[in-house]
Amino acid sequence: MEDKMDERNGFSPEDRATDGVPETTDANQTLAQFFGNPREVIDRYTHCVLCGANLHFSHVTDFVQNLTQETAKCPECGIKVRRVVHRLQ
Repeated sequence: MEDKMDERNGFSPEDRATDGVPETTDANQTLAQFFGNPREVIDRYTHCVLCGANLHFSHVTDFVQNLTQETAKCPECGIKVRRVVHRLQ
């Protein structure tokens, strides 16, 4: 099953194969998206930083490991803007 998340990093095998290098995110950059008034925060989270188009979100859930991988992709640019792994409770 190709949609299954990898146990070590939470990404699907397809994502790991296409990227080649694991992504790292600076903590300040991650937290910066949540500062400002509510409208600005929502706009930064839901729009592409390059072209301003609405992002398309997809979710893959692994109930065995209680993880959900959220991927945001820009339909205009064709780039993956972010991948976040959420732990289910």
